Amino acid sequence: MPETLSLHSPGEELTDLIRRVSVARRVVVVTGAGISVNCGIPDFRSSTGLFQQIRAAHGDLVTSGRDLFDASVVFRSAETADVFYHWMTHLRRQCAGAQPGAVHRFIRQLADRGTLLRSYTQNIDGLERKAGLSVWDPYSAKGDAEHVPWQTAQSVPLHGTMEHLSCQLCSSSYHFSEQPNKSAIRAGDECPDCQTRSQVREACGRRSLATGKLRPTVVLYEEPHPHCEDIAKIISHDARALGTRRSKQPQDVVLVFGTTLKVPGCRQLVRKLATASPETTLTVFVNNEPVCGKSWDGIVDYQVIGNVEDWCARVERKWGVQTKITQWAKTRKSGASVASASSSKAKPKAVVSEKENRPVAVAASNEASSNQPATKKRKSSNCSDSSTGVRGSEATVKRKRQRSSTPSTRPPVAEPLLPIRRSLRIATQQNHVYCHSPVSICL
Repeated sequence: MPETLSLHSPGEELTDLIRRVSVARRVVVVTGAGISVNCGIPDFRSSTGLFQQIRAAHGDLVTSGRDLFDASVVFRSAETADVFYHWMTHLRRQCAGAQPGAVHRFIRQLADRGTLLRSYTQNIDGLERKAGLSVWDPYSAKGDAEHVPWQTAQSVPLHGTMEHLSCQLCSSSYHFSEQPNKSAIRAGDECPDCQTRSQVREACGRRSLATGKLRPTVVLYEEPHPHCEDIAKIISHDARALGTRRSKQPQDVVLVFGTTLKVPGCRQLVRKLATASPETTLTVFVNNEPVCGKSWDGIVDYQVIGNVEDWCARVERKWGVQTKITQWAKTRKSGASVASASSSKAKPKAVVSEKENRPVAVAASNEASSNQPATKKRKSSNCSDSSTGVRGSEATVKRKRQRSSTPSTRPPVAEPLLPIRRSLRIATQQNHVYCHSPVSICL
C-alpha cells in the first residue's frame, strides 16, 4: 500500500514531499471531477453528484443515474434519449457559467514555469481552456483559431468536451451553444448536413436519406472512444519522455488530483506514466479520501489525504520562497560583480611603450641609415650576402634585450623570425629588396 500522509497533520515527511514536487523538472497532471466541484459543477458519484440528481428526478425511467450516461441504455428509446439531451443541455449551461478554480490556476502556473509536460483531464467542462491552457480538440478544424496540434497541446480531455455537437450518423460537428434561442443548434436537433443531402436527393426525384441527431462530443460508458488511437499516441509520447530521464535529481512528478480511479482507462494511464521510469519519477495521489490500496504498491509513491486546493496552495507558497531566494542570490551576485569591476578599474596597469622596449643597436642603425643618402638598388644576391653580418649581430642584441627588459605589449613573435623581420625593415629603409628568399616572400 502506498505511504499515506495527511494534510491536516503536517510533518517533516510532508514538507520534504512538497519541496520535491516544487523543484520537479517535468510534471504530468491527471485530474478528475473533484477539482471542479468548487467551481459550481457537480461531480458524478458523490451523494450530491449528478448520478443522484438524475435518479431523484427520473427514478421511474432509470434505475441509476449512471444509466443515463451508458450508450447501451440511453439510446434504447426516444424517451431516455430526450432525458439525456435535456441533462446535457443543463450541464452545458453550468459549464459555460463556471470559472476556473485554484487547481486549474495551479496547472496554468506549471505551464508558465515551463515544467508542465501534459495535463490529462477526465472532465468535460472545458475549464482548462478558460484557465489559459492550450487544449487538444480533435473536433476543431485546422483553420480554426482554437485548433491546437497534440504536439504542442498542454491539456488533453480524455472523455471529450461539451464544446461541440456531433452527428451520430455522418459525424459532422457543430458548436454547442448554451443560449436557449431558436436559431442556436442544440443537443437532440437533427443534423443540418443530413437534412441538406436528403433535400437535394428529393429535388432530384430520388428517395430521401435518413437524418441523424446531434449529441455532445463526450464519451459515454460502453462505447468505443472515437479518438482512442490519437490519445494512445500522446500517452506513449509522454511516457517515453519520462523514461528518458537518467538523473534522479530533480525528479519528474506525476500528480493525480480529484479522481477515484474507477474508470479503467484512467487507471491504465496512471500506471503507464508512473512505471515509465520508476527510479526517476515520483507519483503522488491527492484526494479527500483514500483510494489507492495494495494494488497500487510500487506504482503510487505517496497518497495525500486532504483538499486538493490546500495542497496546491502549499506548493505555490514553496515556489514563492524559492523565487525570493533566487532573486536574493542574483542581487548578491550582481553586487559582487560590480564591486570587483570597480576595484579592477582603480588599479593602474603598467604599460611598456614600444620605443622603450626597442633594441638600442637597431635604433642606432635606423638613425644612421636615415642620415645616409639614397643609393642605387643592388642585385639581390649581393644584398643577401652583405646583410648576413647585420642579421647575426642584430639577433644577438635582440635576444639579450629580451632577457633583461620587460615583455612588450605587442603579441610575441617566433624567435627564428625576429632577425629576418628586423633585417627586412632595415634593408627596406636602405632601399634593399629580398626578392629571392622564400621566407621574405611569406613575410
